[in-house]
Amino acid sequence: MSVKNKILLINPYYGKWPVWLPAFLLSCKANPDITWLIPTDCDIPREAPDNVIFVKSTLQALSKTASDVTGLNIDMQRPYKLNDIRPLFGKIFGEELKDYDFWGHCDIDVIFGDIRSFITDDILNNHDVISARKGAISGHFTLYRNVEKINKLYLSHPIYQKAFLSPTSFYFDEVGMTEVIKKDQADGAGLRVYWPDYLLNFKETRKKKPSYVPKVLNHWRWHDGKLFEEGDKGGEIMYLHFMTWKKTLQHCFVDYKKNPRQFYISYTHISERKTPLPADFAKIPVSRIVPSMFR
Repeated sequence: MSVKNKILLINPYYGKWPVWLPAFLLSCKANPDITWLIPTDCDIPREAPDNVIFVKSTLQALSKTASDVTGLNIDMQRPYKLNDIRPLFGKIFGEELKDYDFWGHCDIDVIFGDIRSFITDDILNNHDVISARKGAISGHFTLYRNVEKINKLYLSHPIYQKAFLSPTSFYFDEVGMTEVIKKDQADGAGLRVYWPDYLLNFKETRKKKPSYVPKVLNHWRWHDGKLFEEGDKGGEIMYLHFMTWKKTLQHCFVDYKKNPRQFYISYTHISERKTPLPADFAKIPVSRIVPSMFR
């Protein structure tokens, strides 16, 4: 009988909430057997799902905890530096992780589909590391088995101290940990890794770069907790990561409290219904936008 694994995704977030937060939270709510932990200095949303835990925190406080568990003087001066200490989360959040089988890190510029339909308990039972990126660790979604050996993997990288202490970004969560894991595999140390394919953005990725999301309208549809790429070659995907849209995705016409069953994701906006829009929609002043067009 398959064991039901408990997963905690950890995503510290500091600064200002993005406009698409309601859609992000709806996509988390539709994955009730996964928990998110979000330490933040932002105002805690009044409306949020039970499986998303917000904790008041500061970047300085997290730096101190990271310093305490490593014995290093870690002093993060900007939120982006968090990417380098993600491999430490198993140690930093050890108390919060006591009842969980896996911990992971993710981004907030994503909309999740049905995670458990892609990462089953059979996969979890037979692997120690699961990444949404083919052949590499993904900063926007990776899971680690919550055991001491895995939580200390970062120690085997020769420059981990430099990566944690330097003000420069080392992309240690992705580049550094990929190097650690590939060396472990080459040495035959027995680390079980699952990263056979890309699980994000496009159903077919052989001729596309999954990290680049083009400026398209109504191209992804979230429906009852599942996420679909529209079109003849589309299909269900695990999540959409729109890192290249941070300057153009300026509007979210999805109300978390209304709990819609469906919404569309475009490079300029997220809306409950598919809408014909001009190519320069992102330049339209907010005062001229009629929300009823999108709901």
